[in-house]
Amino acid sequence: MKQAKVAPAEGKLGIMVVGCGAVTTTFITGVLMARKGLAKPIGAMTQYDKIRVGKGKDKKYLHYKDIVPIADMNDIVFGTWDVYPQNAYQAAVYAEVLKAKDIEPVRDELEAIKPLKAAFDKNYAKRIDGDNVKEGVTRWGMVEELRKDIRNFKQEKGVSRVVVLWAASTEIYVPYEEEYHAHSKSLKQP
Repeated sequence: MKQAKVAPAEGKLGIMVVGCGAVTTTFITGVLMARKGLAKPIGAMTQYDKIRVGKGKDKKYLHYKDIVPIADMNDIVFGTWDVYPQNAYQAAVYAEVLKAKDIEPVRDELEAIKPLKAAFDKNYAKRIDGDNVKEGVTRWGMVEELRKDIRNFKQEKGVSRVVVLWAASTEIYVPYEEEYHAHSKSLKQP
């Protein structure tokens, strides 16, 4: 099997996360601490682990970055969306997952990460009642606003590419309905 060519990971990488709670702030704090040399990126396969490549006498162990081009931790810029307006530092303290010794060395960086307004519908997450939400827009309007948020983040932060991760609260179960869920065109306005 022929290996596909993967373009080099050039420039800064924007990581935008849906939700700015315990999972997100622990992830961001870990990256910030590791790139300051205050923690090891244990658990981050792409940064710490090696993988076997080849078999028998051709077997060798390489870091992921030696196999495929990936972003360096120093080239990562974070952004979030959340229904609560507190910055990543405040959210990390509130979550009580990390200790002060883990958070304080990167406090300034965490405080600079302020969540954008979330695309939110209380009908789907009934136990959440934040006020940092996009108001008065349709579902498709929310999609367009999220796309605009990503474009703005990319320009404002000077990143060359963006990935979006989901780390928000679990929503209610919604049964599959062909009319609404089968095609992306169902999201669009008539």
